[in-house]
Amino acid sequence: MKKIKQFQTILNVVIVFSICIMVISVLGLLMGLMTGNMSKMNVTIHGQEINHVDAVLTIVILLMATGYGFFIYSIYQLKKLIDMFIRKEFFTDLSVKTLRIIGVSMLASPILIQVPGYAYGILNSATIHLKISSISPESIAFSIIISLFFIILSYIFNEAKIINDENELTI
Repeated sequence: MKKIKQFQTILNVVIVFSICIMVISVLGLLMGLMTGNMSKMNVTIHGQEINHVDAVLTIVILLMATGYGFFIYSIYQLKKLIDMFIRKEFFTDLSVKTLRIIGVSMLASPILIQVPGYAYGILNSATIHLKISSISPESIAFSIIISLFFIILSYIFNEAKIINDENELTI
């Protein structure tokens, strides 16, 4: 139980730092969007430096910020799940729902972060950069695999909950 409490503490720190960074980034980007001048902010999207603001860039930034929001939300849901496990609430409807939420929000996060950035880079520079490499922790494929793991785990927990409920009904 000591290890899971350490993990809970690490998640709390990650959530606080992530929210602080997200708020500062969003405020800075909003300031840049309102003034129309991004040159002082050193903003790059997929290697392309952003100096001016247009409607497409605004949409891309909002989608990417939403993706980061989903990522922070999935970390928060993971913290809630750890809290349930500490209380020994393993096979409940809430734990199944939380696992599914973690999986879906982690799946939405890399899609909302990566796809708009790629599309913006293609539209503005008309150069397509494809990089084929192994699956690494920062790749979109890795994020999708982890997301699907949480979704599958939610189904497993749901089946375990059903079996646990049936066992409690039998004498």
